[in-house]
Formats: sequence, structure tokens, C-alpha cells
Amino acid sequence: MKRRMRGWVVVGMMLGGAQVHAARPTSEPEENLIAFVGEKLSVEELPPETDPNILRMDNGFKARYRIKKIVYGHYDGDTIEFEAYDHYGRPPFEAFPHSLLYVSRGNGKLYHQKYQFDPVFRNAAGEWVGCGPVGERQALQRKGIVEAKPMAFGPDAYHPIRSQWSARDVAALFTRKDFRVEGDKAYCLTGTPVQDLFEVTKRTVFKARGMFGGEAED
Repeated sequence: MKRRMRGWVVVGMMLGGAQVHAARPTSEPEENLIAFVGEKLSVEELPPETDPNILRMDNGFKARYRIKKIVYGHYDGDTIEFEAYDHYGRPPFEAFPHSLLYVSRGNGKLYHQKYQFDPVFRNAAGEWVGCGPVGERQALQRKGIVEAKPMAFGPDAYHPIRSQWSARDVAALFTRKDFRVEGDKAYCLTGTPVQDLFEVTKRTVFKARGMFGGEAED
């Protein structure tokens, strides 16, 4: 059963009374949030859980990033380490050199806000921006909040295309208005500033998780 509770930073799961990863109460969970543009330094899988009373339902990773820009919250230091958990395998943000990442403080550690990230790139003006939107779901999420605008990028601004995706999949994910598909890469044609990308996540996912005045979904 999945539960989301207002006033809690949820960083794990409960199974059969055993605590898999810790959670701690807070009246203002957004105060523990840090949103930042990070440069990937390392992403390493956590060692297997040795306690027989604990069953880990997700793959755990320790990530280390160099901070390029703080978008929300406060953090002292040039590098940051956090734990990330993913039910489906390795975290998708690992595929990109730079990402807009969201982590929360809890029990003396930093935990990735599960599944939330945006690949980001420098545009020709030197600004950090994300491309897209990628796919219909992301387009609907951003609708009425932000709109990607045409801009110039360097040659490293692209999303990798997985070999198992069909031509129909690629066309649905990377529209001609926003991307130029060449081989196994979808190059960005439009972009959205990282502050606007944060605003999208703030108004949608984070509000659904009981942050920024939202009511947590059951």
C-alpha cells in the first residue's frame, strides 16, 4: 500500500512493521527541500541490506554531485551527496551529465525526492535550461504553467534514444516542434529555464505530496 501524508518527508517504505528507510515528521516539509542544478560525479549502488528483518523494496544508490546552481532552498558546499531509491532499476538521472535535482533533509541525511528530476543543459546564452516537453504526460503537466521557447543550444543538448523504442515511440516522445531527431539522439530545439521547471514540479508533484500548501494524496 502506498501512503502519502501531509507534514511528512517520506524517504522510504514500511513492510510488515519493519522500517525500510526512515521518515521524520515536519510541519513545513518544503523547508527541508533543496532544488539544484548538479553535475554528476558518481552514482553508486548501496550495499545489500544485511538485517534479515528489513526487506528493501527499491534499489538504493548513493549519488554525489557538484552543485552548479541552487534553485530553491539552502545548502553550504560545492558538492552534495544523497541517497536515491528506484523501484525499476538505476535512477534515470544517471544518464545525463547535468540535472535539476530535488532532495530533502531527513534523519541527518539527504534523500532524493523519488523520480523527480529534469535533464538540463546550457543554452547559447549560458543559461541552465531544460528541453522538451518529453511526451504527452510532461506536456500536460507543464500546460498553463510554462511554455518551452525556441533557443540555440550546443551539440551536447540532447536526450539519448533507447534502442528498444520504436519509431512511433520516438515520434510520440520527441515532437518536431521541440526536438530534432538524428540517429540515437533527440537534440533540443526549445527550452525552459530551470526556475520555471521547478515551478512546474512545485505546483504539481510537490503539492500532491503535501508541500507548498497542497493536500497530500492518499
